[in-house]
Amino acid sequence: MDEYRDEQARELPELEAMKDYMEDIPIPSGIDATIWSGIKAGRQRRRRRVFSRMAAYTACLLLVVSVASVRFSPEVAAYVGEIPGLKPLVELIHYDKGLELAIDNDFMQPVALSEVRDGIKMTIDGIIADESRIIVFYTLENVDGQKSIVNLQKVELPNNKDISISHGFSAYNDDWKSIQGTIDFYPNDAGEFPDTLNLKLGINKVTETATKNTEWNFSIPVDKTKFEGMRENYVINQTVTVEGQQITFGKMTVHPTRIELEVTYDAANTKKLFYFDDLRLEDEKGETFGTISNGVTGSNISENSQILYFQSNYFRKPEHLYLRASSIRALGKDKLEVKVDLDRKQLLARPDSLLTIKDVSASDEEGQNWIVFGLENEDPLDKARAYSLFNMSYKDASGQSFNSDRTGSSGDEYRFYIPKGKYQSPLTLFIQDYPTRIHGDIDIKIK
Repeated sequence: MDEYRDEQARELPELEAMKDYMEDIPIPSGIDATIWSGIKAGRQRRRRRVFSRMAAYTACLLLVVSVASVRFSPEVAAYVGEIPGLKPLVELIHYDKGLELAIDNDFMQPVALSEVRDGIKMTIDGIIADESRIIVFYTLENVDGQKSIVNLQKVELPNNKDISISHGFSAYNDDWKSIQGTIDFYPNDAGEFPDTLNLKLGINKVTETATKNTEWNFSIPVDKTKFEGMRENYVINQTVTVEGQQITFGKMTVHPTRIELEVTYDAANTKKLFYFDDLRLEDEKGETFGTISNGVTGSNISENSQILYFQSNYFRKPEHLYLRASSIRALGKDKLEVKVDLDRKQLLARPDSLLTIKDVSASDEEGQNWIVFGLENEDPLDKARAYSLFNMSYKDASGQSFNSDRTGSSGDEYRFYIPKGKYQSPLTLFIQDYPTRIHGDIDIKIK
């Protein structure tokens, strides 16, 4: 299955520090200050323009951590207070109500494995695991106090190729002291987790005098007895029609870390359905559990079938449960292609007049060409939403296919990067999300 991530997370800026510098080669002292100043200036420039790397890093997800705004339930707060060092880790998952409930119900497995290399202490603090997902909590400590820019570049399970990985990292300060994050693991198709995760982690560290890659290897035990048989299955098998588009909700599986819901779209639908704006599970008390907003949000089974992931209510045990929604982002299947005349800087085909072209630029400092689009969008539902408009694949007039390695957005401006090369104009780009909608009340009783 092809897993995809929340579009807001995909648009967050991802820092890469000095990756083109050769490893372990000292920089002559006469130019140390100049280069170090350049690194920091480049990082500030990237922050201002807000454009993010994509596609080549689709396995990487930046998890949004807003520590200042964390509000725990009384139960979670009490539990966290009893375990030294746990509170900062729980703050990493405060955006997911289901994971907070898992913590509250003593579902974290402590690990406490650590090792110091090159002045950095890496600790695997603990895991939350079930049959559907493993979340690894880790901490980096700057034990030698040296100023450096660090980037988590490698996360691998060399002995488990059938497990997908997504991870977050947010180190933007060169005077960092401690960094905490999570790594998510998902078994592919019918795969299952091993009794031990043999995890390889690689950190790229850039100082004033050198660039160095450091690796750690950890064997993380997974106690499967803690989650054996912990799942609930519901067969929904109900079809709804929204503005003429048919949607079938199939089986739903409730795990402690997330809920999986099978969704199928009728092949005869005239519109491509992208995302539900407000699909949620709601119990008899009105408490809602929405789709996962940070992390892997779904998996594609086929062209017209997917699995959507929700925050889990496994530990709530509701008496009644409903599936509800009212708005779906969708676009006519005959409007999914955007044709760009590179020479004239014109759009030859587009969904509507809201999409415009602002510029076609020759090359940036990294040897990339880019196309800049504008999108007028005043829908209140999109006030705080960042869109990833296009699929990463595109083709030219000869029919040859290509792949972009990144895209980005800032305000109402969208950039699509293309490698330098000879293209037969026009290029054809394929829309994967767009702010047009269909509306209709979905209200299905699950139990």
